[in-house]
Amino acid sequence: MEECEVKIYYKGFLCNLAPYRVMGEDRHALFPVTQSNDPTFYEEFDEVHYGLWAKVLTDEEYQEIVDTVTKNE
Repeated sequence: MEECEVKIYYKGFLCNLAPYRVMGEDRHALFPVTQSNDPTFYEEFDEVHYGLWAKVLTDEEYQEIVDTVTKNE
């Protein structure tokens, strides 16, 4: 699975899956394609940089997404 080409729905939001550098380490993250006023958006995503919203994934969350994408192919 190539991360730069993966678009998935997460909690109802279309997102790009891509790496994000956190404290000198590349982590997997979901970047919503559009921002929403839905309260769920603000519960799931953080403004990691001015105007850039993302959900930095734990290894377990990333593996769950990979398993789901692989299963649906």
